[in-house]
Amino acid sequence: MAYIPKLETGEKLIRQFRVQLSTKAKAKPFLFAVSDRALYWPQQKLLAWNDPSYFRRIPHDQVQTVSLKKLAPYAFWLLSPLMILAGLAMIVAAIHLHLTESRAYTPTKRLLGELGIALIIGGIYLALEGKGRFGLRIQTCDKSFTWKPPLLFDKPSRLHIAFVLKDMLKTCQQAGLHVLDGH
Repeated sequence: MAYIPKLETGEKLIRQFRVQLSTKAKAKPFLFAVSDRALYWPQQKLLAWNDPSYFRRIPHDQVQTVSLKKLAPYAFWLLSPLMILAGLAMIVAAIHLHLTESRAYTPTKRLLGELGIALIIGGIYLALEGKGRFGLRIQTCDKSFTWKPPLLFDKPSRLHIAFVLKDMLKTCQQAGLHVLDGH
């Protein structure tokens, strides 16, 4: 069975997390587990006959830090002006169509204008919402594992993710790991 931590003899599972933001969303939930001897990180096998998902066991002696890492908003800041420019272009096209064609009402003119306004508002909102995101990062001596939560626009989901991330850090601290809170 996928995503069941295979504990060693005498090892105790402190907590297992399953973060599913929406039952309607097609995205897979994020799974993470902490025991008194290791962390369990979700992975995918490259070649598998059946379910390729499993937990990667990371022993505590290999973990250097567990932290909340501020996620870079640069992709959102790049996409935001493009959305705003596309929205302005649609509004200009709607005005141009309105001036050059007959003054009669057409659904195309209205749709172009409404889509343009929606793109402008969405671009501004995307730039604002993309800047305050955090992800869970586990740093080992040779590798780094990072979970980047999806971009969420509703406040209850954002608060839920923030609470879960803090809870994951608290659980790792209970397990005796070095924890850094980036908030």
